[in-house]
Amino acid sequence: MLEPDLFNAFSRSYDPPYWIIEDLLETGSNAVKTALASAIEAVPSTAIRDMDRDARAQSEVVFRTRDPEFRARLYLVSRDAARSIQRERLTKITSGPRQTAPAPYDHPALAGIAVDNEGLVPLGAFELDGDALCVNKHAFFILPPVPGSNAAYWLLQHLGRKGLIDSVRVRLDPLLHGPAELLSGRFYRMDVYGRPLDWNRIRQLQSPDHGRWVPGKMSLRSFFTEYAWIPHDDEVDFVCEELPIAAEVTERGSRYLHAVYNKGVHRITHLDGAVRVYTAEELTVRGMSHVRNTGKVGTRVKVFRTDRAIDPDLMGGLVQAFFVWNYDVARYFGTPVPADF
Repeated sequence: MLEPDLFNAFSRSYDPPYWIIEDLLETGSNAVKTALASAIEAVPSTAIRDMDRDARAQSEVVFRTRDPEFRARLYLVSRDAARSIQRERLTKITSGPRQTAPAPYDHPALAGIAVDNEGLVPLGAFELDGDALCVNKHAFFILPPVPGSNAAYWLLQHLGRKGLIDSVRVRLDPLLHGPAELLSGRFYRMDVYGRPLDWNRIRQLQSPDHGRWVPGKMSLRSFFTEYAWIPHDDEVDFVCEELPIAAEVTERGSRYLHAVYNKGVHRITHLDGAVRVYTAEELTVRGMSHVRNTGKVGTRVKVFRTDRAIDPDLMGGLVQAFFVWNYDVARYFGTPVPADF
């Protein structure tokens, strides 16, 4: 367990722990430097000896120090800090009963911004700076659906390009926020492209159309990803879920997206993305069925939602942006991806 000062130093940084740990040793507050030095010293020698080849290779690339044992200690402390942050994030978004103002909605900078019963706030209430949501000189960020502070960046940019900012509500990250002058947003050159689906086929569906993908070697590591189109009288539901591997269930939820296509007006009338948090037992149960049949297993926490009617041709890009780094989803929606991804 990290000391509170050290946990806050890591969790309030946009950059992951292994990028900033050496800087904290030099420029952190006295409390942070003391806590960090103690954590590094406390790493057991057996843990260093048992590090696998990939971990050692990563530590050689990431850290400035050339001392192999110290690199190993930095790597192990950074890894444990990243896991602690993600566990705490999942705990905060799933713990109940829901408080009147759960973090970060109790922050003074958010006074006057209404939070709905799903924990979402209007995206249009903020000034966007890259992926930072700024208000009253304070920067907040969208809840990342998978580990990685920038995991919602491409979704946010796509919403902006499609003119949807004022119609979308989002969940804020309970941990990552701070003064805007110290915690600015980031800009990336990666783009997301979508290609229209065959909506005539979707409109004529008589029974569910579904699939499952096992991730390729370049996709974000996951158990598998599933999708389904489920027809009703006047509508077709689309659901897609990317499940974490069992070893990471306490640190990472699944990415889950739901859309409603109205056949009569040829519009997407609802779209939301969520994190579904599972216990180990719930993940086992979930893995035994397909997403079209799973019901309400796990705890579902919305990341964004819009009920504005939008052109179906916009959907592919939005889904890919939410599932960034999942190349099976990208391929399904028409983005060219090398065959071994």
